[in-house]
Amino acid sequence: MNKQLVDGVGYQHVVYRKLHRQSQSLHIYIDGDGSPWLHGRYIAKDPSPKNPLALDLANLDTHADVVYLGRPCYLGLNEAPLCDESLWTSARYSAAVVRSMANAAQTIISEQGATWVSLIGYSGGGSLAMLMLEYMESVDELITVAANLDIDRWTAHHGYLPLHRSLNPMTARYPSHIRYRHFAGADDKNIPLAQTRLFVAKHGGELTVIPDFTHSCCWAESWPALIQ
Repeated sequence: MNKQLVDGVGYQHVVYRKLHRQSQSLHIYIDGDGSPWLHGRYIAKDPSPKNPLALDLANLDTHADVVYLGRPCYLGLNEAPLCDESLWTSARYSAAVVRSMANAAQTIISEQGATWVSLIGYSGGGSLAMLMLEYMESVDELITVAANLDIDRWTAHHGYLPLHRSLNPMTARYPSHIRYRHFAGADDKNIPLAQTRLFVAKHGGELTVIPDFTHSCCWAESWPALIQ
């Protein structure tokens, strides 16, 4: 993959691209929340994921041109101007983050000239992908993998601090012309399956529940077949 920086709105984003061929399809991958906390108590100085699962999924995708889109202040940009700890804690899905992600994604889409665009978000990246639709055009398909689609229920379920400066995908409205596909693991203890079912019941879309899969296992091993 080739690494570059792409401007968003007030922030820059680390991007990895993999161009397979002259393709009219573009898959944009967004990763989870990474490591915002140390030992569950201390805010991390660098929230970048230690095991970036969405990057693995992107690397395994051979069906389109592929882009891995980093978040503001992630992947080595944590000391950039305007970055502060709220952007990977309480404001991790804030309007500022979502708008910057959407702007960077739209820039990439325009550069590629793709005619079919899929946003693919893992875990908290699925939250961001859903929220980005308000600020984007030209998205044809949205795929979430083990995604956090109701942040209020999720924080309450785990007893976490509320993400009071973030937007909640559950309460947003979505375009009807996009194809929505949601993958969930039957044994996911991080994102309870019941929460994903409630989201799909309210907003529609295709839900695929995979037996024995957890929040992190075994998406990478099965991704080439799932994405096909």
